[in-house]
Amino acid sequence: MSVLETVRYRLKPDATPEAAIKAWEKSQSFARAQDGFLSRKLAVTGEGDWLDLVEWRDMTCAKAAGAAFNPANFPELMDLVTVLDESSMVMSHYEVKGETG
Repeated sequence: MSVLETVRYRLKPDATPEAAIKAWEKSQSFARAQDGFLSRKLAVTGEGDWLDLVEWRDMTCAKAAGAAFNPANFPELMDLVTVLDESSMVMSHYEVKGETG
């Protein structure tokens, strides 16, 4: 079964939600280019907690994509790094055990 990757974070104080959404959209090309990428969604709470939810084919692909995440090699990631507060970031991986459609 697939793997769900969750990345929870808050924005830097000077970042706007609009800039965060644009940065996330720009970073889509990186995600789509990674082996095993299946889907990605962005969500935010009313309190300003953001969630980037990515589905990967398997754990190997999820871990490889994480290892490849480097704005120096993929400039399309730079805007994302600029808006998110890295000190608040928490990444988790979950192996899917059930699914309905």
